[in-house]
Amino acid sequence: MKKIERDSILYLVLQSLTTAIMGIIIWPLFDLILCKFITNSKFVYSIHNHIIQPIIFGIIISIVFWVSEKHSKKNK
Repeated sequence: MKKIERDSILYLVLQSLTTAIMGIIIWPLFDLILCKFITNSKFVYSIHNHIIQPIIFGIIISIVFWVSEKHSKKNK
């Protein structure tokens, strides 16, 4: 199997997808814990707050990590 280089676009896409999927799983769990144990409010699941926001956050974080890694590799 072909090895994926860390500074390639394919790596960025795979990292973005992985981060977004993990965000879709973890983000609502943290919100549920926050509502249940800390604020004692009712947990309301919404598409925007629990699917769209983690996807956007995952893409932005992946791009930041990818650019910083590419920049640090370039300076070596």
